[in-house]
Amino acid sequence: MNPHTFRNYCKLFLSMVVIVSIISCNGQQTGTALFKPVAINDNNRTVIIPEGFSYKVLFSEGDTVITNSRINAPGKGSHDMVIYIPIDRSSEHGYLYVNHEEHKPNALLGDGGGGTVFEVKKENDEWKVIGDFHAVDFSNVGETFRNCGGTLLPNGNILTTEEEFPLSNTEINSRFGITDTSDYNGKKKFLNYGWMIEVNPKTHQAIRRIKSLGRYRHEDAQCMPDGRTVYLTSDNKPAIIFKFVMKEKGDYENGQLYGYQQSVDADSGSWIELPMQDDSLLNIIDVAVRYNASMFISNEWIEAVGEKLYITESGTDEFDFNKEIEMGGKPAKHLNELCRTSGNNYRDPFGRILELDLRTNKLRVLLHGGVSKKDSTFCFSSPDAMTSVTLRGKNYLVISEDTHGNKNGSASAAINAKGETYNEVYFLDLSIENPTLEDLKRFMVAPEGCETTGNMFTPNGKTYFVSIQHPSTANPAPFNKSCVIAVTGF
Repeated sequence: MNPHTFRNYCKLFLSMVVIVSIISCNGQQTGTALFKPVAINDNNRTVIIPEGFSYKVLFSEGDTVITNSRINAPGKGSHDMVIYIPIDRSSEHGYLYVNHEEHKPNALLGDGGGGTVFEVKKENDEWKVIGDFHAVDFSNVGETFRNCGGTLLPNGNILTTEEEFPLSNTEINSRFGITDTSDYNGKKKFLNYGWMIEVNPKTHQAIRRIKSLGRYRHEDAQCMPDGRTVYLTSDNKPAIIFKFVMKEKGDYENGQLYGYQQSVDADSGSWIELPMQDDSLLNIIDVAVRYNASMFISNEWIEAVGEKLYITESGTDEFDFNKEIEMGGKPAKHLNELCRTSGNNYRDPFGRILELDLRTNKLRVLLHGGVSKKDSTFCFSSPDAMTSVTLRGKNYLVISEDTHGNKNGSASAAINAKGETYNEVYFLDLSIENPTLEDLKRFMVAPEGCETTGNMFTPNGKTYFVSIQHPSTANPAPFNKSCVIAVTGF
């Protein structure tokens, strides 16, 4: 081979190496799957996650917690929202705040719901708890009730929700077993429940109830980057999407509450000012209905990704809007088109993911739940807790189910036949404009009986914290009681 020909062969070889390298890199960036989805399993009593991932239990129901008055007590259960609060902006050292969706009497930790805070650190690629588990003291706000979701505030504090409240003082005792029904702040005790509460996680102390955000079945909240705007969801029938705008940045007690109103053609929407008087805020769902805010069915968690909000609507069994429509209520367009059976009756066993574009106020259904047409054993229903993460330059929703046995066929036939509850966690690629059920990637099959909830990632997207709530007590330890786990391997 002459030198000229040899040089040409060398150039061709080097060019091919460069091309293959580019293709390989692009595949690593965008073409390679994040994980191999796990298979459906309707006989599972542990956590099933993809190959290459691992988990560690960080905090379980019954673990010893310490109160601000230095009392040791068994930690509460029904673990829900988990918020990771970085220390010095670290994704490997921070605090975890955990809500407890309880409503039981507790002489040591306070009646009703609660929260727990503890320090965590990743050392030698493993998460460890540093120091004690600290019970949040809610006594100075008159205790709390079923703490569900919430949001991290710019000042480092937490807004925690109350998802349920008694309808009378009698019910506090007869239904929930709480004996203290004395007046609080000059009002009947039951009126003290059902609000948002600000908590300082570093002092483990509730600061105040935020009355300006209204009283209803608070599910979740999303504080926006401007530090003035909070979006809120309600687990009501009807449910309303709320927005609160503060007069001054960081002042959550003074501002204006709005209800979302979808346009008739559903191509846009607007925000309706709601009255801010105490009597209106006490019954703000009914007030919003009378002001023609759009009605939904059991909205759950809310997540902001860029200029869009994603909201889970978990659905329900048979339900009617007779009273609300007589008041002037307007069901969202998709409910009328897909869930209305007759008159003002609705049936919505599967639920869906909603997308609200904040630039246009257009709300659309991003993904409907249901049984896959390609695989009858695959059913996605009752989406509830949800978070987002950016991995390899793509945004994903990470969605947890919250089915409860056979809810109008909201699970596969095999699971319904067992009469048990199995829930799963899915990833959804938000670059897919009109996703279908087949675009969901199953990341986790949860232990029998449990709801997966409270999910959140560290800022670098490498650790996923999730609560395993109320699993079957027949499961082997550690998944025979509520706990929080850290999943690594991303």
